[in-house]
Amino acid sequence: MPGLGGKAYSEIHARETADALNRINPDFIRLRTLAIPNSVELYDDYTAGSFEKCTDLMMAKEILIFLESLNGITSMVKSDHILNLFQNLEGKLPGDKARMLDIVHRFLAMDPERQCVYQVGRRFGFFSRLRDMESPRRLAKAEKACRQFGITPDNVDEVIDELMKRFI
Repeated sequence: MPGLGGKAYSEIHARETADALNRINPDFIRLRTLAIPNSVELYDDYTAGSFEKCTDLMMAKEILIFLESLNGITSMVKSDHILNLFQNLEGKLPGDKARMLDIVHRFLAMDPERQCVYQVGRRFGFFSRLRDMESPRRLAKAEKACRQFGITPDNVDEVIDELMKRFI
């Protein structure tokens, strides 16, 4: 669950989860991004400031560390939920590992404005993969949503948090 460790334990969470899965070698690994609805106990910690939620950028880095740390296993990886930043991040280890890592690397290489447009397009359902940004029609919809709702790289994570609560 990307983000479950919060800002303080993001890297440790990624590495230790990968370590546990390396020992288990499960048939299937499914990613589910952390969302914090108002009705769960973690929400109280979040609003009190004792739990700092990861940004999408931090979760992308956490996913990268997690994938890099998966070794010696033959699991199928899936990230096919609307809450996930990378819906098309899927494949069979070890053969598809480089392709999955490439998806995250390409997002991290984008400038902040482009990352913001992708985040909005992904969470609004305009994009399911980075390549969808190449569609002028889809890209225009995501850019329009950013303008319409005043979403910028500085506030995108707060807006995304509110959107994600609607899917839970």
